[in-house]
Amino acid sequence: MAAPMTEILVLVLALVSACAAQLELDDRFLEQRKEGFWLVQFYAPWCGHCKKLEPIFHQVFRELRSTPIRVGKIDATRFSSVSSEFDVRGFPTIKFFSGDNVYTHRGDRTKEDIMEFAQRAQGPAVRKLASVGKYNEAKSQHTDNVFFLFIGDDDVNDDLYSMYASVAEKYLVQGYFYAGTRNILPEALKVKLKGYPSVVVFKDGTYYEYEDEDGVVRRSSLDRWVNRERFPAFPRVAGGGLNEMADTGKLMAIAVVNLEEEDFKQENNRIKSIAQQIASEPRGHLHSKFQFLWMNDVDTANSITMSFLSTPTVFVLDPEKHMHYFPESTVTDFTVASFKQFLQDVEEGNIQGSGGTGFFQRLLRLGYDLVSTVVSIWQASRWLFLLMFGLPTIIISVVCYSLCCMEPIDDELAEDEDEDEDYMLEEEEAGEIQPSKTEEDKKTD
Repeated sequence: MAAPMTEILVLVLALVSACAAQLELDDRFLEQRKEGFWLVQFYAPWCGHCKKLEPIFHQVFRELRSTPIRVGKIDATRFSSVSSEFDVRGFPTIKFFSGDNVYTHRGDRTKEDIMEFAQRAQGPAVRKLASVGKYNEAKSQHTDNVFFLFIGDDDVNDDLYSMYASVAEKYLVQGYFYAGTRNILPEALKVKLKGYPSVVVFKDGTYYEYEDEDGVVRRSSLDRWVNRERFPAFPRVAGGGLNEMADTGKLMAIAVVNLEEEDFKQENNRIKSIAQQIASEPRGHLHSKFQFLWMNDVDTANSITMSFLSTPTVFVLDPEKHMHYFPESTVTDFTVASFKQFLQDVEEGNIQGSGGTGFFQRLLRLGYDLVSTVVSIWQASRWLFLLMFGLPTIIISVVCYSLCCMEPIDDELAEDEDEDEDYMLEEEEAGEIQPSKTEEDKKTD
């Protein structure tokens, strides 16, 4: 019995070692990446965010272990040629490789978001649905997300389908794209199409149909429509998701709340509800100009506005111009009407914005980053703060005090001696003091 158990144990250890070995990559990956699908994390050993991501990424590795997607990580500081090849500029960076195609993860670094990114990147760009059952299965997977559907005959020569497939390839990792005939739609949906074939987006419990511009189907207009519609009306977004949402071309109406703060939880929920009510209203002018969202991450909002905000608060971000706008009235007095008026004032230019990309703003950014770093160290550990800033400050102060307040003894003595010599010369010239005898004069005497 001992021998079989030993063999099983050795086999298990070998399998564990093999799995673990798949995680670490080197410069040979430049050739390996063309073989199938790869989900790779570029990290630096000293990076705190990388260490925080490590257990999450290992969970992703375990989830995808039985799929065609191979998961690995590479030390970008040690194998800099690989990171340079794929334009890695920060750590950690997560990329998906499919042949010659390379996709970068720009969303949140949670297990669910990384898994979804990998599944989207794996493709295909357009997934075919052949029955009502397949449609219901796809719909059940996107209860909180958005998905697009081309409704028409499976004819690759169709101009609309060709443009749809091209746009789907572009937004492969940012949305789900399906195709099928009108027979796959359940009768309960009561989808009424204005044209056939057509493209429809399902979101927020309803659907919206693409309408071409001036009666002419153009890839550019379909691209803009997909880009505007690929987010829900009022999603929760963290720091990473803002980067992806910034490409929609809309202004961002952001509600910053802290739902864990019990003392102000009611007020935070009230502001969130007001923003959600406006975002959920029937589509109008505001929806074409603004993307509504909320976040429970005040640190990200502070970094955007270079300030220290209290919650709840609202502001509008113009990601193209890097400008942000705050309401002139206090948020505690906000109503649905005043929120809409604030958005209208921003659109019409009646509110002075802050930010930009000028030289002065870059200096402010450096100053804010320095102050926020000091504050974060103080909040994390008082002793570490004193060790890093208090002790050096004391030493420098003592040295400066010593240099500035120490009496210049040598200089004063030198000045006194010079004054004595000048006085003696003046007395000799006046004849009041006889010159001292030299040694030769003494010998003569």
